[in-house]
Amino acid sequence: MKSFLKKYLPFAILMAAFTSCNDDLLHTEPRGVLAEGVLSATSVDKLGVAAYQALGGHFFGNDESFAGPSSNWIIDVRSDDAYKGGGGITDRSDIHQLETATMDPTNYGCYQKWRNPYFGVARCNLAIREIQNLDAPNYPKDIRIAEMRLLRGHFHFDLKRNYGNIAYLDEKADPTSVGNTDLSSDEVWRKIKEDFQFAFDNLPAEQDEIGRVNKYVAAAYLAKVNIELKEWNEAITNTGFVMSGPYDLLNDFQDLGTLEFENGPESVFTIQFSTANIFANHDWGNLLNVTQGPGIAGGAYANGDDFYLGSQNLVNAFRVDNNGLPLFDTYNNVDVESGGYSGPLDPRVDFTFGRIGIPWKGNTALYGLSWVRSTDYLPGFSCKKHVVAPNDPNVHNSFPWAASGLNFNIIRYAEVLLWRAEALIESNTNLEEARSLIKQVRERAKSSPYVKTLDGSQDAANYNIGLYPSTGWTQDYARKAVRFERRLELAMEGHRFYDLNRWGIAAQVINAYYASEAEDVGYLEGASFQAGKHEYLPIPQQEIDLAPTIYKQNSGY
Repeated sequence: MKSFLKKYLPFAILMAAFTSCNDDLLHTEPRGVLAEGVLSATSVDKLGVAAYQALGGHFFGNDESFAGPSSNWIIDVRSDDAYKGGGGITDRSDIHQLETATMDPTNYGCYQKWRNPYFGVARCNLAIREIQNLDAPNYPKDIRIAEMRLLRGHFHFDLKRNYGNIAYLDEKADPTSVGNTDLSSDEVWRKIKEDFQFAFDNLPAEQDEIGRVNKYVAAAYLAKVNIELKEWNEAITNTGFVMSGPYDLLNDFQDLGTLEFENGPESVFTIQFSTANIFANHDWGNLLNVTQGPGIAGGAYANGDDFYLGSQNLVNAFRVDNNGLPLFDTYNNVDVESGGYSGPLDPRVDFTFGRIGIPWKGNTALYGLSWVRSTDYLPGFSCKKHVVAPNDPNVHNSFPWAASGLNFNIIRYAEVLLWRAEALIESNTNLEEARSLIKQVRERAKSSPYVKTLDGSQDAANYNIGLYPSTGWTQDYARKAVRFERRLELAMEGHRFYDLNRWGIAAQVINAYYASEAEDVGYLEGASFQAGKHEYLPIPQQEIDLAPTIYKQNSGY
């Protein structure tokens, strides 16, 4: 929201302070409230900005932001895609517990990941009530309420996927009397869909200010729910609507990680950050996820904490055959350990990670062993996607590390294409169109400039990416292809664990990962993902203690 969020942010923060009783734990007694129904149209609009600001997950302190990040990177470490990283297994032990499936209801990350979205819900509901009470004939009430309902749907969607049993809170709800099992799972999903449908019905296709959600965002989120619930025909309809809009793939995959191309044609729904007032507008949820190189201590990234590292299993997934196609069943037979690996690789591996001996973003320095903070996580695959190049003039070379104002894409157009492909495959309605959609995603990676050696004379590795032929393109093969494509294209964007869950293969895949990865990553030895339990996080014990009669713990905890 480079235009309207930046302009109104000081007031939004002030409003957040006045409404702390709404943002605080769901069952605390009010300490003071903002009198409702007395604000001007301008002030009411700024309450809406406070709800948008909640997308960033930064409320009362930095620690709360990266313990319950909007990017869901702490959920990605629950999958086969990522290690926690940082200074060792004792550094942020709460996230280590998530990675090893040893968390319990007192886990700090589970608490913050629950609390932060509910802060957002509270802000949306307050804004909706004020808009409804506003006496201003020319104020676009339906549009602003639709924006708030879309955001409210987003926050509830995040909660539903992480906890399963949640309290759905609309603007009329009393948070002290709504339990997390009052509604069935189907009823909660219906409420979430109703919010997105209202948004679709009432939002314009285009907004005057960058960052405000529109009709296409609502359709995209409806499609996201459709995919989650296996509503394939609805997903096809809703993705089709998004594809009729002003979206497209960027020409260069690596432009996704630049300020120049944020809010570009690939950005469908984006959390907006800004270089103005870096302490207020930075992506604090990704504060820890910056490598400590280049120029360790005092370099462009200063003292980066080096959390959120790609797993060996994920990096191996970028191995390809001589035709440039993924090795669905055998990719993990050989480790891609460093820049010395000579086999063919999908070029997105080095768009996504730092690999020892391969140039870092901006071709500025070779990623090296000294960039990895802890030997617990060797060989180290630091994520490139969420930081700008160290030679970018916008990079903040002190605390907060590598802050730049880079936006975070919640939904980007490549994922919309892959949703549609998945729906077409699962419904077995048009396998050829699905192949064409996957082809678009792979062609963009194929045509993007590859990472070069430091002197620019040649490719930094043996890159090869091919396109799927029509021969042998059966439903089963296509299903493998689209699932694998999601893993490669969307790597380190917070999607993998949720994909495994909705495909019903989380326990199978993650336990196999624990077993194979433990050979080199000793702390995974003996880790076990329990089906029927670990698909969801525990309900925070703090919430149950506050409302023991209406909150129930999830199965197995």
